Amino acid sequence: MKYEKVEIKNELLYIFFLLLVTEIFNMSVLQAPLKTVVIWGVFGLLLLIFWFGRAFSLYSKKKISKYSNVLMKISLKERFFSYFILPSIFYSSLLLFLYFNRNEVLGHFVLGMCMILLLFLFLNVKSSMKKFYTMHIATKAVFDFMCITILYLLLNAFLRTGFSMIHYTTLSFISSLILYLFVLKLHDRFGFVEILSAFLSAIFVSASMIPFWNRNVFIIPAVGALSFYLIISLWNIRFSGRVKLNDYLAPVLYVIFALVLILTM
Repeated sequence: MKYEKVEIKNELLYIFFLLLVTEIFNMSVLQAPLKTVVIWGVFGLLLLIFWFGRAFSLYSKKKISKYSNVLMKISLKERFFSYFILPSIFYSSLLLFLYFNRNEVLGHFVLGMCMILLLFLFLNVKSSMKKFYTMHIATKAVFDFMCITILYLLLNAFLRTGFSMIHYTTLSFISSLILYLFVLKLHDRFGFVEILSAFLSAIFVSASMIPFWNRNVFIIPAVGALSFYLIISLWNIRFSGRVKLNDYLAPVLYVIFALVLILTM
């Protein structure tokens, strides 16, 4: 995608303000009353929703030609989930992670990476609406990665609350299943077979972390996120119509390499 055609200045400024508000939330967790922390979190969420609302208002209509005043419109109903619900869940998961996180370096790193991801999402969504009227493959890829990040943030938060292995595994299964259904919805693949696949995949993700339960707090969520990523990667290959075995080897090898790297750290 050619970002030079997308005005990036406003998005950078907007991300800066969102980063500032979220950083204040992060610093307030240990220093301010819960009410103040919640207010900053809600303010950040409203900022995020406002950007999507403004972008949709500006770019959801387009003349069918320069010679006609007839407008084509993007359906709010069709894009409401991807443009409002999923980003809100993403940001809420970030807030939940920051609330329970006590590692300052990790908190700032995750916050920075999430802001970069949101910037890419802003640019892709804006460009996607300007292109009219199908969502870019690149935009769907950003949403996929956002789902992976949501799971990683939730798994971290669950672990830091002190849940037992049974409760943690149950919550992991529920979160994975919901996010897999989100991915299927984004890709317009919502049949019985796909839903069954999501159910089995969620079992795989939650079970993949059990052998590492006695490892440190950084490894367990990473393993779960890698398992989640593996399934989504395989799905995307299948959705694209590729059936050769070689096409499926790349994400498997990547996950194995990443897992070995994580376990040796």
